[in-house]
Amino acid sequence: MQLHMYEYVILGGGVVAGYAAQEFVEQGIEPGQLAIISADDMLPYERPPLSKGYLARETSTADILINDPEFYVQHQIQVLLNTRVIRVDLAEKRLFTDTDETVQFGKLLIATGSRVRKLDLPGANLAGIHYLRFDDQARRIALAMQQAEHVVVIGGGYIGMEVASVLAQNGIQVTMVFPEKRLMERFFTSRMSEFFQTYFEQRGVTFIPEAQPVAFIGNEQPEQGQVARVRLNTTQEIPADFVVAGIGVTPATELFEDTGLHIDDGIVVNKYLETNRDGIFAAGDVANFYDIIIQKRRRVEHWDNAVQQARHAARMMMLPRRKQPEEFMYLRYFFSDVFDLAYEFWGDTDMADEIIHRGDVDGGSFSVWWLAAQRVDAVFVMNQPAEERELAQEWVRARRRVRLEQLQDSNVPLSSLVTV
Repeated sequence: MQLHMYEYVILGGGVVAGYAAQEFVEQGIEPGQLAIISADDMLPYERPPLSKGYLARETSTADILINDPEFYVQHQIQVLLNTRVIRVDLAEKRLFTDTDETVQFGKLLIATGSRVRKLDLPGANLAGIHYLRFDDQARRIALAMQQAEHVVVIGGGYIGMEVASVLAQNGIQVTMVFPEKRLMERFFTSRMSEFFQTYFEQRGVTFIPEAQPVAFIGNEQPEQGQVARVRLNTTQEIPADFVVAGIGVTPATELFEDTGLHIDDGIVVNKYLETNRDGIFAAGDVANFYDIIIQKRRRVEHWDNAVQQARHAARMMMLPRRKQPEEFMYLRYFFSDVFDLAYEFWGDTDMADEIIHRGDVDGGSFSVWWLAAQRVDAVFVMNQPAEERELAQEWVRARRRVRLEQLQDSNVPLSSLVTV
């Protein structure tokens, strides 16, 4: 068994690893002090393009790398690819890999991310049933697209919408199946759902809401060969040359279940992103952190959160002992691109008691404001003036109080609104 020793180790090879490595370098890490352990077969890369330009083959593998290969060589960062950690000993600060190697660390950043939820149904192991989380999965879907005419997308969330738009733009007949009454029901208002559903339908996408798959039927025998049809709980059977399922993710915490780490919907971290074990941090999808702005614990499964937490955790890991640590303050943010539309969102809608739409919802140029006791809690912006985008995030961060009657009037510029 070979022993490797590093002052800093990142466990996981995704977005957190790529941006944390950048921050370590910016903070002046010494050559040879940092290692990244990744089960992936490629260097850390961006995830958002997988369901957008990369899936459409508009961008290459090289385009989505967070850092060029030379970056790791230049700074002597050891990247162990195709390497799975199968056991951890946090007391001894050791990681044991499936390649019969032991890695000893001074400080550890857990960046194991999340795992896709998979369907447990008859025929679920047929060829042609895809999930989208990694580069190789996107490549398999892109290859299948070349011969496909009919595709079923299961799930009406971000991934489902983005994948459906790429497929439809490539001339494929797409059917979206989801259990909710309307598209993105847990996030979109009814007016938003109606706009996006109409927009998709005008571009050839068919929707079957309030439905779930109960079985996949193969082209040879019911559970053999390539998927050919999707049977729904409505008794319908939908033809499918392949299927893409986007039904959510779960935090990848299995490795740490019996290690003494506090686990509760992810790995629980403090306001500095450190776990209950000294010198062990977590960031990205796997981290359950306290949101100072919204004042509640949460996990955030989006690219921007992974980037910001990666940088913050790296700074805290390299912080001199006598220097005061900095609390992680994050304004929840995400974005999405479907067809020729692009939207952005800031904040949290859970506590809202008022929702206001500004602009032309039917025309696709609007914003949506969620307020609680007249305080701005969250904002969605699409095709609105730059001023609105800038003020939206500023007001959510400050939880600004506004006069509702003025906010409702799209003719009143936001900059002239009287705050309460």
